[in-house]
Amino acid sequence: MVTGRDDATRLGTQSETDATTTFFRGVQRVVVGFNDDTPQAAIQYGPSSRKVLRGASLMGWSYSEDFGTTWHYGGRLSPPRGWAALWGDPAMTTSRTSYGLTFLSSLAIPDGKFPAAGLSGGLGSAQLGGACIARSTDGGIGFEIFQCVASTTKNSLGDFYDGGSMAAGPQGEIFSAYVDVDSSQIDIWRSPDGQKPFVLLPPPFPNAYIGSHPRIRVGADGTLYAMAVAKQKSDDAAGTLVANRYRNGAWDSPESILAGVPIYPEVDFGSPVLGAPLTLRTGPQFSFDVGARSSDLDDSIRWLATQKNGQGWLFLRGGVCDAQLTSCFYFEEWTFPPRGIAERGRIDVFNPNVAAFPGFIFSVAPRWQASFLVREGGSATTLSVTRASLGYLEAEDQPAKALSIPVDIARNAVVCPDRRPQPSSGDYWGDYDGFLSVQVEGDRVRFLRFITDSSLGCTKRWSFLGENQHVRALSYWN
Repeated sequence: MVTGRDDATRLGTQSETDATTTFFRGVQRVVVGFNDDTPQAAIQYGPSSRKVLRGASLMGWSYSEDFGTTWHYGGRLSPPRGWAALWGDPAMTTSRTSYGLTFLSSLAIPDGKFPAAGLSGGLGSAQLGGACIARSTDGGIGFEIFQCVASTTKNSLGDFYDGGSMAAGPQGEIFSAYVDVDSSQIDIWRSPDGQKPFVLLPPPFPNAYIGSHPRIRVGADGTLYAMAVAKQKSDDAAGTLVANRYRNGAWDSPESILAGVPIYPEVDFGSPVLGAPLTLRTGPQFSFDVGARSSDLDDSIRWLATQKNGQGWLFLRGGVCDAQLTSCFYFEEWTFPPRGIAERGRIDVFNPNVAAFPGFIFSVAPRWQASFLVREGGSATTLSVTRASLGYLEAEDQPAKALSIPVDIARNAVVCPDRRPQPSSGDYWGDYDGFLSVQVEGDRVRFLRFITDSSLGCTKRWSFLGENQHVRALSYWN
């Protein structure tokens, strides 16, 4: 358990994660940021209500110095001057030129959008108006707000930002991305070295209607890649996964990768918990990473995205793109569950993650790992966390053959979301989680997959509060 042990976090809730690794003064750390609702006077709950007062913050983090075995609660940041509240959706990255320089992002509410009496109920475009980026100079032990960013394209007080994704370039650049819901575009901010201020880049998908959180990654050569789901109109339930790359100060032309990607679908477990139906709100239904290509195929980018079959159940489809984004396609061998299984019984597979270990460090081969959530059966109150290698079998003078065998790394995980008022599309239990490689030992690589954890029991489901919700790290070697 990362949170929920015998410290302050046990008395509150923590959910939704992103993570990074650092190295500072001879100590390697894993740092995880999360939506931190450790008790605070500025957030007040009732069975069907929530009151948010000035000074509220969900911007918390923890760190480990033994690759995830034990964890230390880092604390929670307070909103800086000019900003009334910090409101979660964590994103993290570490400088690739100074490994103790670490960044943590959170959505934020500007003073101008925050009424003196506070806010009641759900929060959205009328309240959120940008994001704040914190920086650690000691490898993730402590953070301070570095800069808050906002666009005023549609709202002079700050456009509604949602989601968050960060990445670092090999020359010291730091990138932070959000979906500007008001303008239906992806905003990506760049600091040239993690010391100078972030400046807004041109949009990667200027002629598209973006309907999802973004994900960004940076390749070994410094190319920035961005992915999102583009819709035809605002009420579309699905869209097309699109990608673009930024290099030499300009974006290329966007490329379409896969159609029919659902946008935050609701997962119905078919069972009640504490007297209420168990549904689950989901997060970004795609993921990708950039790594080493195969010997006979430029598959530098590997990705997963959610699809919906004829019975309405969710499954995953995975594929590759070359470094230029000129060729993108999927493999049937990277379909989860494999074809034919879903038709024999109800199953939903969703919330994909992809993590690449670049390899060639001390002669260690590259690794490509995927992880995702699985809900099985027509009536269930738990789910599994599954991982799979997005790999190949290669033989001399033969084309590479895609191969993947899914393996559960957690079974029967208790699900305890809140009971979000209608017309919400599902109840909240954490929209997305971090997944990364953290350690090399011989030819083995250790990966950590973070999840929202309700193993202490589902004891309360209020409109804006599910107990228990904490953070757990799942560790495995590959």
